Amino acid sequence: MHPGTKLIVLAIAALGMAPADAADFAASGAKATLSVEYRFEAAGKQQDRYDLREWNVKRGVEVVAELVAQKPAPSPAMQSLDAAQTAKLQQQQAQAQKASKQMAPMMASAQAIVARCGDDEKCIERETMKLGASMSGTVQLDADLKMGKETAAVMQPGADRYQRWQARSQKVSYRFDESWHVVHADPICLTLPKARCTHDMTRTGAGEIAPTPSAAQVEMDMQAGTMILQLPVPHAALAYVETQTTDEPSGTHDTPTPKGPQAGQLLLRVTADCKPNPAPVTITLKGGWRSQSGEQVVSMGAGSWHGASGEGGKLVVRWRFVAS
Repeated sequence: MHPGTKLIVLAIAALGMAPADAADFAASGAKATLSVEYRFEAAGKQQDRYDLREWNVKRGVEVVAELVAQKPAPSPAMQSLDAAQTAKLQQQQAQAQKASKQMAPMMASAQAIVARCGDDEKCIERETMKLGASMSGTVQLDADLKMGKETAAVMQPGADRYQRWQARSQKVSYRFDESWHVVHADPICLTLPKARCTHDMTRTGAGEIAPTPSAAQVEMDMQAGTMILQLPVPHAALAYVETQTTDEPSGTHDTPTPKGPQAGQLLLRVTADCKPNPAPVTITLKGGWRSQSGEQVVSMGAGSWHGASGEGGKLVVRWRFVAS
């Protein structure tokens, strides 16, 4: 719709809307942090008649996302509409169609004015006054004004209910401390004492990742007293140093065992199904919404995402939201 057409229709038929009630929202642009600690641990021992495997894996990662408050809104951005909101949306759509049909003649007149005047605001104002004068006291104007009142009432968005916080950046710090010990009876070990080979491996790493963009976000529902959070995750590869020692005879592997410390990288697994992002977390607000925290425990099945030997373990996810 041309801006001039819209102004004409509003000038003739639209009514003002009542202001929404204020709620305990943060000021738009206010700052907050969403801190998440991911701690994966796997430890165990397996032994049979021939082989022994022991492992102890600890991986800790902390992600701190900086968030900024968005303008409060009557509708959600991160969650589905509830039944009442869905019904109101359907009512508004039906009312819009009804109003469009009723006010079609006025809309046609407004479009004709714009076609004659173009972007000449004085011309639009003059022709709009003429149109209003010509319609004064007519059945059409009365019907349009009545429809305008009905439509304004139905289209009212209601009080602001939601506030979303969008992340700007995040920083990551981490620490690894991992070890594996294997004693096995592979035929290549027949020349060794007890015909067993020993293979040990350690991984260590610690550091910080420079601030990067973040997909974390939070949305509060002030009416329902709930909060939904999309937790930040460490998408960057995390560096470590791996050292292997073994008495396995040389030349018995297609790929020789690396000698000395070796640099490596890995991505921290944050879901049981290997998805890159955990599902959003929904909680009931406790006390003032400006400080909330929670914890989740995820059981990780064995797989290549874990230790070098595929051990499963437990991932503890602790998060905290703090608004200034």
